[in-house]
Amino acid sequence: MSTTTLRVKAAPDFRVDGSVLQPAELVTQSTDELARIVLHAGNDRCVLGDLFDVSRSEPQTDNDAQHELIIDGDVQWLDRVGAHLAGGRLHVTGTTGDYAGLRMTGGTLHIGGHAGAFTGCEMGGGQLTVAGNTGDFVAGALPGDIEGMTGGTLAIGGDAGARAGDRMRRGVVLIGGNAGDFAASRVVAGTICIAGVIGAHHAYGMRRGTLLLLREPERIPPTFADGGRGYDVFWRLFTRALAALREPIAASGAAALSTALAPFFTLDARALPRRLSGDLAVDGRGELLIASASGLGAH
Repeated sequence: MSTTTLRVKAAPDFRVDGSVLQPAELVTQSTDELARIVLHAGNDRCVLGDLFDVSRSEPQTDNDAQHELIIDGDVQWLDRVGAHLAGGRLHVTGTTGDYAGLRMTGGTLHIGGHAGAFTGCEMGGGQLTVAGNTGDFVAGALPGDIEGMTGGTLAIGGDAGARAGDRMRRGVVLIGGNAGDFAASRVVAGTICIAGVIGAHHAYGMRRGTLLLLREPERIPPTFADGGRGYDVFWRLFTRALAALREPIAASGAAALSTALAPFFTLDARALPRRLSGDLAVDGRGELLIASASGLGAH
């Protein structure tokens, strides 16, 4: 495995676009070449070597899936980290900016601190883990687009902002903390799981998909009705699928993240949650699952 490390040496007072920092592409260049990479910063530009000390720990290999890029330090000024990531591993030890994992299709992106708005926006595949909090529109759609997240797994150890999963079409989102207003709004398909408190207007305009809550919401949307019985087989398969996510997420190395998400991995398949269906205002066939405290157990 070849590992490239970028250690922050000078934090700029402007926003920088980090989308060119791709593990499989950087490994083909020498450290001197890496230091000369041009990064866009609005209407201006800067070079990588002005912001980071560059090092390479091992010789390069031909296996792109094993290439790893480590960004060491807090880079809240660095946007689009892991944007369009297709393979390899990218690890940010601290906080990053907006649009982390934008339209990524493969590989693994782990953020050891907080992430900004639009994290995992229009994500199509791969695994994105955030140990801390995220901003608004995680797993959502860019303004004017009609599809949010379409695949992959997004796991957040802390809180998420408003509109989490807006226009989501496929994939899995796990939120270990709280979520803001309009969570799971306009969802077409996919799974969103929230362990903490959820804001107002959740599941607004939901057409299909699943929203799992581990706490009773303050208010049930009036456009959701009782979902009936006979979903015990689904629930057993659902809890098994969530439990299978424990190992790959734990591989990110963030113990706090694994702890925050543990309630999803240990759901009792025998304790059925309360099920409601909607949003009936849009002829929705989505489902809202509310797991009681008795539904949390250890397998």
